[in-house]
Amino acid sequence: MKRWQVTSLKLLLVAGLMAWVLVEKVNWTDRLVWQPNAAGAHEETVEIVGDWKAEPVNVRRGKAEPVAMHRGRQADGRELEIDPGLVTYWRNLDLPLFVLGAFCYFLTVLIAGARWWWLLRVNGMNVRLTEALRFTWIGTFFNSVMLGATGGDVIKAVYIMKHCPGHRVPALVSVIVDRVLGLASLAILSAVVVLFALDKFADLAVVIWAVMAGVALLGAFAFSKRLRALIRLKALLDRLPPSLSHVLKRIDEAVFFYRNHKRTIAWSLVAGVGNHVVSVASVLFIGEALGVGLPRIGYFVLIPVINIASALPLAPNGWGFGELMYRFLFGKYGSAYVAGAIDEMTMGTRGVALSVLYRLHLTAWSLFGGLFVLFGRDRISKAEIEHEIELEHAEEEEQDRQQGREPDAGPGQPAPSGP
Repeated sequence: MKRWQVTSLKLLLVAGLMAWVLVEKVNWTDRLVWQPNAAGAHEETVEIVGDWKAEPVNVRRGKAEPVAMHRGRQADGRELEIDPGLVTYWRNLDLPLFVLGAFCYFLTVLIAGARWWWLLRVNGMNVRLTEALRFTWIGTFFNSVMLGATGGDVIKAVYIMKHCPGHRVPALVSVIVDRVLGLASLAILSAVVVLFALDKFADLAVVIWAVMAGVALLGAFAFSKRLRALIRLKALLDRLPPSLSHVLKRIDEAVFFYRNHKRTIAWSLVAGVGNHVVSVASVLFIGEALGVGLPRIGYFVLIPVINIASALPLAPNGWGFGELMYRFLFGKYGSAYVAGAIDEMTMGTRGVALSVLYRLHLTAWSLFGGLFVLFGRDRISKAEIEHEIELEHAEEEEQDRQQGREPDAGPGQPAPSGP
């Protein structure tokens, strides 16, 4: 399938997911939700005037003047909850909290760039910290803004290869390992935090810890020659579908490349966990700026899960799939934390409001990378990017041709891995 066809399919998927979530799964109108008593229960569509979090809340019915409404028990014995629509959350954004959340994201990019610089230095590449940070911003720009099949990881690798000629493999390895360690750090953070909220996230904890067990097992096999030979790892990877086999072999080679740098891997994981604490704090503060109402510990369980799922290269910046995950997880787990007539639809709406705002803010930050591309003296050309992609495709095709013809590595003959 051609690259433009892949891009078109991704955009259609994003459009379909966004349309389904925004049309079918969120509230757009402000509502008064009356809990039942002898007089019955009903919902009423209104317009909230001013801050929906205030007490009382000014509410307009039709074209009438706004009236003050109090939440809670009314004179007739019914309970009233005021349920804003999607746009009302954005309109009443707490600006200082939003700025704090945005600043936390800025810090995460700096920390991520510093961690990647460390991996580059371990590989013997003479790259200054400022250059690694600049390339990180450029990668963020391509991940967030560009619609093509070329992701930010490829762009970062090409910049490093141009800066350090003759280091193609170490450059690719550093980018892959950085991405793998980032996802592993997210999983570790969620797995630890969920232990303190098992009463609310028991079923999700099982999934998180199953993933962690799988990651730990894969890590053991990645670094142990004996275990790799025992399970005939190369033969197992060769039996997978070619596209999946190629990706897993790349990851396997990248991790094995750092086999003699276990301390670096360990400290990178620790730094990654710290970085993701700041990253989740960014979402948390923006969520509080919107008035989502999820307790802080809930963010440190749900956001890592959402970010790991959104890391699938389906769309720029995870659009569409991320909104679906926010809607599902915030709706399922968030409503139990909020008193009153807050149901799954209400908390799901708040989750989508947070997701869209957060991704728009990421896109705005990523424009710094666009400036570095525009004004950088060493900017790479389209031909250089296409050449690197062609090399990747050529390697994949070569592996496909060799698949099934190379001898399997037996228990006494470890499979060749890594440079």
